[in-house]
Amino acid sequence: MTVASYVGAAERIYPVSKLVPLTTHLLASGIPLEQALAGSGISPAALGDPYAQISRRQVVAVFENFLRLAPDGPGPLEIGAGYQLTDYGFFGYALLSSASVRAAARFGLAYHELATPVVEQTLREEADVAIWDIQPLPDIAADPALSRFVLALQTGVTLALHKSISGGAFALRSAGFTHATPPDAERYRAVLGCPVHFNAQRNELRFDASWLEQRPIGANAITFQLVEDACRDMLDQIDHSRGTVGAIYRHLLTQSGRFAALDEMAATLGLHARTLRRKLVSEGATYQAIVDEVRFKLAASYLTRTAMSHESISERLGFSDASSFRRAFKRWSQLSPNDFRVRQRGAA
Repeated sequence: MTVASYVGAAERIYPVSKLVPLTTHLLASGIPLEQALAGSGISPAALGDPYAQISRRQVVAVFENFLRLAPDGPGPLEIGAGYQLTDYGFFGYALLSSASVRAAARFGLAYHELATPVVEQTLREEADVAIWDIQPLPDIAADPALSRFVLALQTGVTLALHKSISGGAFALRSAGFTHATPPDAERYRAVLGCPVHFNAQRNELRFDASWLEQRPIGANAITFQLVEDACRDMLDQIDHSRGTVGAIYRHLLTQSGRFAALDEMAATLGLHARTLRRKLVSEGATYQAIVDEVRFKLAASYLTRTAMSHESISERLGFSDASSFRRAFKRWSQLSPNDFRVRQRGAA
């Protein structure tokens, strides 16, 4: 399954702001905006339009342009580390005005759609250590170069947001990445200011859990309530704009790998099966394509984050046997499950 075919990737529901630091860097390097945006369907004028909406597919197209066009110098890690809370509008102000860093983290996870997500990010704690786990979304993870780019960018952004919320004294204990040691490994250590490990089991950023109890420098209950209300409205608009495809996608993801037949899904949504088919056609999708995407998303997560066998994954995803699962996964990603697992763990 390529990035271009990923169901839902073409939904124009995100603000354009996340791309501005990248395109600004390319422009400063002498690369015209038209080249930076080539093939994305985004106009240069849209970068200055606060109401412009773009899709994740368009975001990825600009990422790919950056990979191709960017000269030597600051890369996605440095650019991500230069992001500001104001780059995220109301979402950023909500983080800044939260009652604690822990509350800001919870808000960020709950409203992550407002930040144009290209990764799955979770926060866990082990004794006195807090850990951000970061995993590029499955369609992105299928492309190693793009996956490393997105991972570096999001790592830099995560560090930048922590420093903006907590103050410049915030520091990481360590960072780990599943991919092999890159030529610019020292740059990672310089930007992150901590020991960095490659060929690691997980993509993770570790820091003292005590930072979660700190009060953000802009904490203000009234401000937070105002911007949270605005963010809730924006999230509602995103959910509404996703239409039938989004409703099916979210329902399948919450059913622990149970994949209802079309007729059953239609009943769940209060529709006749013919009406559901018609709605999906109008949104440029098919029910099977949505089911395949969810299966791929779950399979990629199992292969990357667990040691589950093909047989176990096959059973979890409702395949008749492991060979059927392997054939389907190869069709979706152009990689066998084993090759995908090895590549994502940085051993390729």
